[in-house]
Amino acid sequence: MFTQHFDANKDYFAVLGLHNQACEKTIKLTYRRLARRYHPDVSKMPDATLKFQEISEAYEVLSKYRDAYCRAFSRFNASASGFQRRPASSEDGASKAHTDEGFKRHDYHQTHSHWKRAPINGKDRVICYPLTLRYAIRLLQQGYFYIPGLKIKMKFTRHAFEGKTFRLQGKGYQGLFGGKPGDYLVSFNISQESLSWKLQGADLYGDVKVPKSLLVAGGKVQFDSPVGPLTLVVPANYNQNEFIKVQNKGLPSDERGLAGHLYARLIAA
Repeated sequence: MFTQHFDANKDYFAVLGLHNQACEKTIKLTYRRLARRYHPDVSKMPDATLKFQEISEAYEVLSKYRDAYCRAFSRFNASASGFQRRPASSEDGASKAHTDEGFKRHDYHQTHSHWKRAPINGKDRVICYPLTLRYAIRLLQQGYFYIPGLKIKMKFTRHAFEGKTFRLQGKGYQGLFGGKPGDYLVSFNISQESLSWKLQGADLYGDVKVPKSLLVAGGKVQFDSPVGPLTLVVPANYNQNEFIKVQNKGLPSDERGLAGHLYARLIAA
């Protein structure tokens, strides 16, 4: 009567990565999570459309026709295994009851065995965040980077400026059938040039254009830098081809090293 709504040969629980005893709430939550991952409008996976259709079909069957599907699936697998029901004997009612109970146990074990799957570990999730030099320095000062998708703070060090990858274990895609989750791999693409400033090691180098009238010995020059607003006093022996050093205004200090310095070259506008 209900077979028109589903294919008894398909394991819809396995499609969703669930045990055949999963409750309705678990089925619904799992479907929503997978739908968000594989929806063709947001997923970049090559098989996203097919996967989305499969999980949608599985959810519809298990939410509307679960009982009928489980019975049909059980009968199908018992038949496929070559097991045939022996005609009941009319001579012994107790024997008939014992035989029927045997069939029920056999059907259960056939179904349970078919739904058992080897664990599949989840894949790593790789993401690269673009950052301006100014913002990256601010993150280094506060010591952490907030990941919106995970709602957690990860440690932010000078490794980020060197293109290193940070690994957050167990924060990637979930595994199936009891498999381990993948990791969350984070890297940063930091603009090494910002407002004419370049990063060399832990030091900052940049040119600052100022009115020529201010380029006199003792003159104060205010300018914006990747570490914030700064003020320089023009030295008596000023030479526009030389850099003026500002102590400890490069990369902030951390566990890997002391603070860098800032070197500014004043150029007449």
